[in-house]
Amino acid sequence: MRPNILFILVDGLRADQCFGNDKKSHTPFLDSLLTKGPYFKNTYASADGTMISLNCTFNSKFQFETGIRSRKLILLEDNHIQNLKDSGYYISGLIPNLTSLKPLQKYLQNNDCTFDNNPPYETLPTGMTQRIMSLLNLLKNKQPWFCYIHLFDLHPLREGKKPLKIEEFETKDFGNSLYSQTVSSVDHHLQKISEQVNFNNTLLILTADHGERIPYDDKASFQFEPDFKLTKSIGKKILPDVAHNASGKLFGNIKKSLGNIRANQSNKQLTNSQKRSRDPYFTLSLYDEMLHIPFFISGLNLKSKIISKQISTLQIFPTIFSLTGISYRKTKYNESLVELINGNDMIKKEIFLHTIPYEEKSPLDRIGLRTNKFKYFRNSHNAKKNVHLYDIENDPNENNNIAKNNPSMIQKMELTLEEIQQNSSKLEEQLSEKEEKIISEELKKMGYI
Repeated sequence: MRPNILFILVDGLRADQCFGNDKKSHTPFLDSLLTKGPYFKNTYASADGTMISLNCTFNSKFQFETGIRSRKLILLEDNHIQNLKDSGYYISGLIPNLTSLKPLQKYLQNNDCTFDNNPPYETLPTGMTQRIMSLLNLLKNKQPWFCYIHLFDLHPLREGKKPLKIEEFETKDFGNSLYSQTVSSVDHHLQKISEQVNFNNTLLILTADHGERIPYDDKASFQFEPDFKLTKSIGKKILPDVAHNASGKLFGNIKKSLGNIRANQSNKQLTNSQKRSRDPYFTLSLYDEMLHIPFFISGLNLKSKIISKQISTLQIFPTIFSLTGISYRKTKYNESLVELINGNDMIKKEIFLHTIPYEEKSPLDRIGLRTNKFKYFRNSHNAKKNVHLYDIENDPNENNNIAKNNPSMIQKMELTLEEIQQNSSKLEEQLSEKEEKIISEELKKMGYI
């Protein structure tokens, strides 16, 4: 019988808080995974947001093949979940109750497979741990099973909120920022969950959809804005009700202006990477802090190994299939990583990059490539605008844009971009008017628009 597969995705989990010299979180469980299988320390998502990234992962195709501006999960006819189902797997999971994730929800065979997407979200400390453990207990009679867990524990930070029940981790023993302390909390609960898993017949995958900003000194841009609590309180008392709306907008604009002035003063001595770490959370970005994610494989008596070669999320499911004896449709960019696990080399491949869509097309939309040595991106609508090139081998924090002095490298990158896209089918997302409205409302609740 094929092994079970537990696939845990932590929304917004940065690789540098799971492994490496910059790690500040306390993660004994993740550390233990390093001794029980391979870890791919240079794994990169193709997008800076959830849906487009998941489209790449679940289909092993780049964004232009599943919808560059997609705001809903696209599961093509030959998607990986369908492949698992056709191979005899019982498909289960726990996911946010989002309209954009309905295509995945249709595959899940367990009852009670969603959690509320209205903030505050259900997280590991507020009930998800017990729900996951109960699900794993149920699955003992459903082998072989595939279980997909999508965790939202880090998501409140995107909205400027503190995750619930995080207090016991708010010390320097668990990290130097609220983000790293929340990662420590996630690790603590994953340890409990892992005790329900028989790793002799279960393959554990732990990864993320995209990375995240960690504001320098744990101070995001909005925290430079004055609160005006006293002024607002007086205004509400003396101004007529009809004036509250207009005065609220006025104070909002004043707060932002003063916040920008204060932030600019504070940022003067910072590097470019430190400055952009304080950008609003939903600013479109193709910098590595938004793309560099962890990828652990554990179980089935796999050997411990740290693998440094750059890989993409398109290769995650093909690797699962190779390890479990399932066939899949191979392409140039979705090769299984078993050769690397076995100590053999593989051809280096660039990763296509594209920012997530805003509701309307944005001047911040970016398109680009990441190779082992260079990162290139520019305005997605005009190849001559916002051109960035970084020597990531010698400038891993992407502080120095070297585009102006390397026109031949830019030309080479553009040719590669064209080559990647020219022989591929392109899909544009089709949403009903009702879906558009519901998804927009959900994104607003989550702070995206």
